[in-house]
Amino acid sequence: MSDNEHEIKDISSVLGGVFDGLRTQDAGQALDAFAVWRKIMLSIKSGTNPNEGANLAAHSRIVDLKNGVLLVEADHPGWIELLQLRKNYILKGLSMYARGMGVQTLAFRVAGKRGNVTGASYSADEARGLAERRVEREEEALARAAAGGARPVPSGSRPDSGHPSPAEIPDGLREVLSALKRDMGA
Repeated sequence: MSDNEHEIKDISSVLGGVFDGLRTQDAGQALDAFAVWRKIMLSIKSGTNPNEGANLAAHSRIVDLKNGVLLVEADHPGWIELLQLRKNYILKGLSMYARGMGVQTLAFRVAGKRGNVTGASYSADEARGLAERRVEREEEALARAAAGGARPVPSGSRPDSGHPSPAEIPDGLREVLSALKRDMGA
């Protein structure tokens, strides 16, 4: 190793090198993007929860924009589910208030998880296997509940959550789920 590799540098020159590549225009656009995100989130209202938008704003944030895909991070998978339900509304808001960003779609990830903009973390075969195993577990829970006369509880929910149990699924929906299961090869 040469002496040049271990040269001690002044902190101001190191920081100067880091910030040389940043432009104030880029920083301003980033602040505008965050402000637009918050504005759109706060505009979301629900008949059952008038604070839904404020809650979404508090538990989500934009992380990256690449190739028209806006990557959004949320604190918990439940927040991501709510964001996905409002995806069309959010995209419409972005097209109205931030047309210059060029957002075409949204991708989501849980905070603290490393993820890419495509969001693909499993191969198609792995995802199919996971889905098939979950369907099998749900069917087993239904069968046990029917045999014991107890009301089954969907996996991941509490008995007192107020969500309908699988036994309460309407016949039309049950047929659609059966067709989906057949298509999956189960």
